[in-house]
Amino acid sequence: MRRHLHIREKFVLVASVCIFVFAGIGGYFLLQIESRLYTEDLIHQGRTVAGITGVIFTNAMVYKELDMVEDVAFTDYLDYYILDLMKQDPRIEYIVVLDNSGRVLSHSNIMEYGRQYADPITLRALEASSILTQRFEKNGLAILDVAAPLSISTKSWGVCRVGLSLNELNTQIMELRYRIGAMTGLFLLAALITIGFLSKKVTAPLVKLSRTMDQITETGDLDISHYTPKPRNDEIGVLQDSFSWMVRRLQTANEERLQTMELAMRAEKMAGIGLLASGVAHEINNPLGGVVLCFNNLCREDMDEASRREHIEVIASGLEKIQQTVKELLDYARESPLSKEPVGINDLVEDSLKLAEYLLKKRDIRIVRQFRSDLPEILVNASKISQVFLNIIINAIHAMGDEGTLTLESGSDGGFCHVRISDTGPGIDEDVIKKIYDPFFTTKRADIGTGLGLAVSATFVRQHAGVIDVISKKGQGATFVIKLPISDRGSS
Repeated sequence: MRRHLHIREKFVLVASVCIFVFAGIGGYFLLQIESRLYTEDLIHQGRTVAGITGVIFTNAMVYKELDMVEDVAFTDYLDYYILDLMKQDPRIEYIVVLDNSGRVLSHSNIMEYGRQYADPITLRALEASSILTQRFEKNGLAILDVAAPLSISTKSWGVCRVGLSLNELNTQIMELRYRIGAMTGLFLLAALITIGFLSKKVTAPLVKLSRTMDQITETGDLDISHYTPKPRNDEIGVLQDSFSWMVRRLQTANEERLQTMELAMRAEKMAGIGLLASGVAHEINNPLGGVVLCFNNLCREDMDEASRREHIEVIASGLEKIQQTVKELLDYARESPLSKEPVGINDLVEDSLKLAEYLLKKRDIRIVRQFRSDLPEILVNASKISQVFLNIIINAIHAMGDEGTLTLESGSDGGFCHVRISDTGPGIDEDVIKKIYDPFFTTKRADIGTGLGLAVSATFVRQHAGVIDVISKKGQGATFVIKLPISDRGSS
């Protein structure tokens, strides 16, 4: 069975995705901003160092050109300044002073003295008229190269290049990335916990409403007095009030429906009793005539003891038959609660046939019994199920008219006992089959049927967790199949 996400799970999932996305986007832009600030700060520091160094070295070049300082002193001055600057800032990888041709005048690495540089970085630095920053990698090391021209106005003596390592910057950015990621994760976790708690508080009334609706849908039980939602002044409160109003209306409608159905059942039963009245009258009148005749003979004539006993036996037999007929009619008409007891389904069908016996004899209708004798008992209310069989038998009699064959078959299948009642009537139209269980729907004359027989029968069968179905084609008769569950006692 496919599992559906609950509203709380959907809410938390959507909120989590939104928080994750927005937190990730926010963290990304924050990292980009901080990285840019770190980089700009390093570039600013590098330009400051290179600018000051360039001014100092330019002054030294002017002094040398004016012969105010000797070559050896000039070189020592440059070297001393470079070494001192290197000690003060460990980020500096190199400092190099080049003349206009790219020859090294001074270098932090004494092995580079006198070399001629012609690489693209140097060429761009020599061509620059202002401080220039360039990035490149050397032996796996990221370098920020800041070049300050050694010039005054149009006079140029070369360029001073300061190389700053970007490793510390990259390390700082990586640490920043971890910190932002950790903070984002903590905020996300805290947000999820908060959302989970708040969503539970927000969706709790909706969950209760959903469970109550499931209870009504699955069990049909409209008694939800145990559900007492707290008053709310929001849309959920409006939904709770509407739901409670709807359930109260359903309860009222259900009570009215049950009352109407009860009245309909009684009306149908009374209609069935009226229909059987002529048959009952016949069943009583015949033995009653014999009783009256024998009683008159006993009163008017002298007779021997054997004849007297014979008349008395006839009177007793007639009265017993009348009593049995009246008892069967009363059992059928009596209102009884849905108390169940194990009974044989064949016996219930035979009892129903007895009640319809006069109608069957009055018309030329042949009865075919195909009962299985090894059927287990079923746990039912005998009065109600007998009424179901009788209603269907009477409908079959009316459908066949003056002659036909009524076939009754019993059997069992898959935990159910079934009875098939078939007639040789004209059958039922396909459009009519859809409506035969509707209350007050009938194709009979108003003086014959009320249209409640099959509706009541279907209700009784459903009350017993059974199934009633019809199989019919136009011109080929109709077959009603009633399936009732086998009782535990009967199936043991």
